[in-house]
Amino acid sequence: MSNRTENIKVWQPLALSVMLAVGMVFGYKMNDKADGELIEYIDDDTTPAAIGQIEQLIRFIETRYVDSIDRDYLVDKAINSILDELDPHSVYISPEQIEAVNNEMEGKFKGIGVEIYYINDTVNIIDVVPEGPADVAGIESFDQLISINDSIVAGTGMQFEDIRKMLRGDIGNTLNITLLNKDREEKKLTLKIDDIPVSSVEGGVMIDQSTGYIKIDRFGAKTYKEFMDLLEPLTEDENLQNLIIDLRDNPGGYLPQATNILSQLFKNKGKLLVYTKGNNDRKFEYKSTGKVFFPIDKISVLINENSASGSEIMAGAIQDWDRGVIVGRRSFGKGLVQEQYDLSNGGALRLTVARYYTPSGRSIQRDYDDGEDYYADYENRYFEGEFFSRDSIEFDDERVFETKSLGRPVYGGGGITPDIFIPQDSVMFDAFHAEVTSELPRFVFTQIKDLDQNSDVDGLTNQLYEKYISIKENPENKAELKQFSSEIKRDIKASILNFLQNDDAVFKFVLPLDPFVKASLDYFYSENQLTDLLDTTYGEN
Repeated sequence: MSNRTENIKVWQPLALSVMLAVGMVFGYKMNDKADGELIEYIDDDTTPAAIGQIEQLIRFIETRYVDSIDRDYLVDKAINSILDELDPHSVYISPEQIEAVNNEMEGKFKGIGVEIYYINDTVNIIDVVPEGPADVAGIESFDQLISINDSIVAGTGMQFEDIRKMLRGDIGNTLNITLLNKDREEKKLTLKIDDIPVSSVEGGVMIDQSTGYIKIDRFGAKTYKEFMDLLEPLTEDENLQNLIIDLRDNPGGYLPQATNILSQLFKNKGKLLVYTKGNNDRKFEYKSTGKVFFPIDKISVLINENSASGSEIMAGAIQDWDRGVIVGRRSFGKGLVQEQYDLSNGGALRLTVARYYTPSGRSIQRDYDDGEDYYADYENRYFEGEFFSRDSIEFDDERVFETKSLGRPVYGGGGITPDIFIPQDSVMFDAFHAEVTSELPRFVFTQIKDLDQNSDVDGLTNQLYEKYISIKENPENKAELKQFSSEIKRDIKASILNFLQNDDAVFKFVLPLDPFVKASLDYFYSENQLTDLLDTTYGEN
């Protein structure tokens, strides 16, 4: 599909925000060390003077400044200004942010365990978390929320965020809820807010008779267990031999969770997986244990420009040992290790304490001397053509290393470069396509609420496609809609499977169409060696 350069400006801010989320929100707490007192890491000879100067300055402002000031605000600004002089990933977390940030990594939130849509001034239940309060109480998909604690929330014009807040709160709080089910029957339920687990591993399925697929969204506190829980039935019940590990858009997280999974992919004990080293942090090596529970033959790791930190550690170890093939586009390039220290005000300092290095000795951290250029990396990659051509990737010849087994050249200083390159589909940057497809899930949801999982999915897909086109089509966009017909039909079918069946059904439909997966399967079933894959672009003539 042709590239629509005129629309790129629409998507630059979105793309940049994704990159910032990767770099500043999720790439933290890499070492699973216990939190320590910050003072232990400060030189006793300099601490009093430094702290005294800052405190003296704040007191002068408080007592003598012409206008009243917010002390906490000034302190926060001072802290952030100091950290801005260090690196992009050393950050201050305010007391207001700390719970949400920690819950994100721990893989939980406080609520009743429902996923919702706000359609026609009414909250619709899309899905419920298994064994969560909503599930136990009998809430089901397609139920509509009428009231919460005697407050009517349907048809009142109440803001969606206000309703969401009513469904959250402190653990143990009781909610009295009234709903209407698909048959318009009223349900009155009482349930309590609890910690709701959020899985960091999206799913795992068999793609064919011998190939499995597992998608890891981030490396949270329980990722290793979640990964193994999915891997076990694939190997024991489904005859898995080859494995695709999808790390696309995975921003990283806990380092030990990534290394524990890596250890399962190496049969021999003592294989170096990654090491960390900093000016005030001793070198620490993570090695394979040799305790492999499930044998795996060939491996493919999928990455893209939003794969960062722990994702790059995993891809780097697999690549450096020539253990498998890396498929996709060059990764983010975050090779800094953060530790989190609690502060007396209830906030926290997330401080970069070390760099990590892949088994070959390369650091994949991008240069960050120019802060503006660091944050503009996503945009720069686009305009330089890197998303569409492997030849546009710039390598630093002074940072070339060799893989441990085959001696292939690999490069440091800028993420992980894949063995097999997959160009970005230019449709991702098309504003019209995004506008049309963004509304599809809600549309499908409203059309299928009276159906069941045994419905004819293909027939329903064609039916809903025609209906959706009739709504969206006008003389000005008729040609563009036709251009995107296959993508629209695909998204409609995926939404139907998601709402009526489950994630596994969606995976089994979507994955065979995925060029990343296709390239992986071609590698698994070909006689090509890893050395033959260097500088490969999938789909080239």
